[in-house]
Amino acid sequence: MDINFKKGPLIYLSNYLLKGLCILFFMGICVDASAQTKKTTEYKAPNFGCKFEDGPFNAIIKLEQKSQAKLKLEFSTTVDIQGCQVIQILFDKIGKEFVAAFKPTDIDDSGNAIIHADRGITYEIHLILP
Repeated sequence: MDINFKKGPLIYLSNYLLKGLCILFFMGICVDASAQTKKTTEYKAPNFGCKFEDGPFNAIIKLEQKSQAKLKLEFSTTVDIQGCQVIQILFDKIGKEFVAAFKPTDIDDSGNAIIHADRGITYEIHLILP
């Protein structure tokens, strides 16, 4: 007794449909996973309304270093603002011993920020506004 199973066109169609649904399902999972990963690494500005555009601003900086008998300096220079945070200070007018690494720090609506940097250095920033 020979049994001959012939696949009809509906079986082929259902196989392709099933494969297509599986591919769409896994693509959806991959896209969702990458979107969640992207959200965690995305830069977000503070929640309050920032009135400073990104870019360089002139500022007066008061520098204090506690390790050297309360050394205090005041100078004017340029600071870079991005997302209402001070991200860089241009130290072209002072010695390298007063340059320290710091994390991006929020700046308030008045244009002031206090940055606690490495080596016990504190920068008090006051933007010169028009």
